[in-house]
Amino acid sequence: MNMTQLSVNPENLVKNLRFSFTQATTVLAELMQNARRAGATSVSFDYVEAIRQLTVKDNGSGIACLKTLLTVAESGWNADIIEREHPFGVGFLSALFSCESISVASKGGYCTALTEDILSFKPVTINPVTEWDGMTTITLQGFKPAAHQIAAHLLCLAKGFPIGVLLNGIALGRPRAMDADLAFVDTGMGAVYLRGLADGENWLQTSDCFHLYLQGLPVYHSDLERHAGHILHLDTLRYHARLPDRDKLINEMEVVTEVKRVLQDEARRKLERLKQQLLPADFVEGYDTLRAYRCLDLLNDVPLLPKQVLATIQDYPVMESCGSFNLGIHEQPVTQEDVLTGKVSIVELDDFDSANAAHWMFAWQKELLVYQAALDRGHWLFKHLVDLNSQSVGIEIIGESHRAAFEGQWVDGEAVFCEQYRLTVGDTSVTIENDALYDDDNCTFIVPKGDASGSVIGQASSYHDEWDSFIEAVKEADDWAFQNFVIANTSSDPAQALQRLLPSFSGCPALFAKRFQLELDRRGQVIAVVEIR
Repeated sequence: MNMTQLSVNPENLVKNLRFSFTQATTVLAELMQNARRAGATSVSFDYVEAIRQLTVKDNGSGIACLKTLLTVAESGWNADIIEREHPFGVGFLSALFSCESISVASKGGYCTALTEDILSFKPVTINPVTEWDGMTTITLQGFKPAAHQIAAHLLCLAKGFPIGVLLNGIALGRPRAMDADLAFVDTGMGAVYLRGLADGENWLQTSDCFHLYLQGLPVYHSDLERHAGHILHLDTLRYHARLPDRDKLINEMEVVTEVKRVLQDEARRKLERLKQQLLPADFVEGYDTLRAYRCLDLLNDVPLLPKQVLATIQDYPVMESCGSFNLGIHEQPVTQEDVLTGKVSIVELDDFDSANAAHWMFAWQKELLVYQAALDRGHWLFKHLVDLNSQSVGIEIIGESHRAAFEGQWVDGEAVFCEQYRLTVGDTSVTIENDALYDDDNCTFIVPKGDASGSVIGQASSYHDEWDSFIEAVKEADDWAFQNFVIANTSSDPAQALQRLLPSFSGCPALFAKRFQLELDRRGQVIAVVEIR
């Protein structure tokens, strides 16, 4: 029987580890981490582009044994750091893979060698240091990343780092660091800063973006890294980054889900305190913030409605892409008492289309407020909210004069000309004489005496083709045609009516300066055209 066991080919292992690092700039994060773990107060990077030389210095406790630095899978850190941060001893390989030669000088000695020789397991001479100046210096010759890559990466890495980071003598900003002027609070996941909800900040401005840091370095951005957002420095005992780059979390999606829960819980606690401190009018101003953090239930017992949930119908209702119809925020405060006493009526309405034009016309004419945004279903408003969609609207035509057929390029139907018409919902009616209505059930345009605008065609169609493109030219043509159609049908002078309905003859010079006599049958069809000489 043959026996065997796991074995390692060290040369092949080290050779192939170069493909484990996602990017050549990984070494920058590793050198920053080593400086921090050594207790340094700052770490400096100096790059000379002409000779591609990067020099890194820190004032930490130094490297006691350079042999450990060059030993794969042996970190050399003390038990406390190993327990808290789980160093694995492969990070320094990123330095070897990123340059042509390397020099290290610290309290444990000085060495310099070609990285190719080190990776080929050739011996490296370590020279003793008789008088150590308290600085650990690592010099990388023939550094592969370009100057702009170094600068960009260090700027990102420094943002949340706990110690100072310098590039060519200039301190880099650390706006997300634990010692920055931010109000961090401890949670079960780590230290959290909620942008906008810290004391003294504008809580009406929210952010759904967040940035996660582990051991001071970025491991996750919910949006672009440059966007301002919440900040969470994860507990190093609970969370770990993927080797060897350590720029991604292990079980990232699970952690992100937990982060969102923690952010929401912390936000709720902040918002609950704000509710106790603010007047109702000031608290409802934060509707957007409450909605962003799923805390709309905090409004359930506030006797004032946020303006964001109510809308007024500001203009003649048509399909939105067809004209000026729009909903505007109701700027005036609406109290619970206003609703209970009937001073203000609030209705629910589906988005406008030809089938519910009468509902929208009724709401517009009665100046009803439209419920437009979300409230928690436990809010007091829902006991008094009227669902106008579920109610039928009666249409009564008053003083009908006649009917005529309209044929446009896109819409057609019978037009009913009248003095006015009445819309009725339940026991409430409104009489309209200045605004036409499209009755989808009967495919008719109801045109009272006070409206010759042609806008009603925007209630019959959105003028979108099968690719959802708005056909503006056709809409304008139908609009103009309907205006002429209405004027012709309401004119007391037959000649004026005929003139309105006639097309332009500018494309036929043979007709210029001529006179004609037209004869129409009882259905309005031309039966004879005679030139008058």
